[in-house]
Amino acid sequence: MKKIILSGMRPTGRMHIGHLKGVLENWVSLQDDYNCYFEIADWHALTDDPTINKEVQRNVIDMVKDWLSVGIDPKKSVIFRQSLVPQHAELHLAFSMLVSVNRLLRNPTFKEKVADVRKKKSETKISLNLEGLKVESEIESIVDYLRSEDAKEANRMLKSVIGRIKEEVMERLSVVDTYEGYIPPEISYGLLGYPVLQAADILLYKGEVVPIGEDQLPHLELTREIARDFNRIYGDIFPVPEPLLTSIPKILGTDGRKMSKSYNNAIFISDSPETIRNKVYKSITDPMKIRKNDPGRPEICPVFYMHKAFNGEGYMQIEEDCRKGILGCVECKRRITEIMAESLESYRKKSENLKDDVVVEIIKEGSKKARERAEETMSEVRRCIWNF
Repeated sequence: MKKIILSGMRPTGRMHIGHLKGVLENWVSLQDDYNCYFEIADWHALTDDPTINKEVQRNVIDMVKDWLSVGIDPKKSVIFRQSLVPQHAELHLAFSMLVSVNRLLRNPTFKEKVADVRKKKSETKISLNLEGLKVESEIESIVDYLRSEDAKEANRMLKSVIGRIKEEVMERLSVVDTYEGYIPPEISYGLLGYPVLQAADILLYKGEVVPIGEDQLPHLELTREIARDFNRIYGDIFPVPEPLLTSIPKILGTDGRKMSKSYNNAIFISDSPETIRNKVYKSITDPMKIRKNDPGRPEICPVFYMHKAFNGEGYMQIEEDCRKGILGCVECKRRITEIMAESLESYRKKSENLKDDVVVEIIKEGSKKARERAEETMSEVRRCIWNF
């Protein structure tokens, strides 16, 4: 009997090549060997910003078009929308009684998010507005004194200006929240409880296997803890899911950062050959490789990681030639542009031919199947907890 897999994505829009190589190709390969449930995690999408709700519907359709175009088959797998299966919320509530706040505060993802928000607030608060400090005219006076060779007066005025800037910096630093345990008001309970809802997503279908990268193992551990605690307190109905470790290739955005729609540095599965060419040619490369014959450092070059993902074993020759100064950046970009454009073209055409109403029906049908399976589990949960 096939084991059950639950995996999903938040609907943020079109899928980029990082999604393709890191997740989607793996999903396609799992369909024949497992009973796969692929979730459109729209409730999760609101945890960072609940005001994006009006964008979600379009994002859902665009994302599923890309899923279907690369080979996710609704005849083999259940494609469903989280918000159309209310049992997710019910199980999330039941699980929330089993998890302490302190346990959630230790979640690595939550701590990273809080750190990001605090960092942005700190940068905003300590940024100096020189115009507000009204020092421009005094700086001009300092220059005038230096020109007149009155260095003593120039030095006195300079110290005065520096002193007031220091006071301004210290005043603004004083209002920055430096307490390590401080949680900014922008952080919602939804974000704190994100992993509990994630556990409900997996266990609602009695997921036995979760495909993840090795760096995501800590995220799965809370789900395993919840399954064990529920089984111990109420009754043994949930499997303790095991990780299915997958190799996730590193693909950088065109600016060298993590590839993300929000950074405007992504190459999308649905991009045309012309768009792919423009994005690749604008990609940064090794800043120390100025001329073709300069030896390069492929490990810091986004274009090289594209070669690793799309160029088969050919990337090894690319690496060697780059390091030796045989291959220039322009030629390197030209080669990967041709390879990627050819590789992605069939996906782009399939996606373009998919009608919105067809995609919506696939989601509705998959969500109906998911609800039926979810209700079976919730009936067991209610019997265990309430004895009815």
